[in-house]
Amino acid sequence: MRSSLIHRVQIISRSSLPPKTKFIPPLPVIAKAAAENPKPSVVDILMKRKEQEETASSSTSTVGNWPPNLRIEPVIKKADLKNVREEFRPRLKRLMKEA
Repeated sequence: MRSSLIHRVQIISRSSLPPKTKFIPPLPVIAKAAAENPKPSVVDILMKRKEQEETASSSTSTVGNWPPNLRIEPVIKKADLKNVREEFRPRLKRLMKEA
């Protein structure tokens, strides 16, 4: 997993630094900059590659190069199932995963 810029921040007391030290921008500024330029996650990259493989294989009507043992399942968030009755949620989650 890639580490983000925010995870690399270390808090140091200002008194331990020499005077006239230039400081980086405050953390909210860094977080805002990271949010404006989001990097795709590994899952996003793999999903895009899988879609490209599927479109390439459907246009040439041959089997794609996507490995059959590599499955990428969509993330099912709690908010997606908020309108489903509680006793049916686990079963529905299992059904939504690839077999």
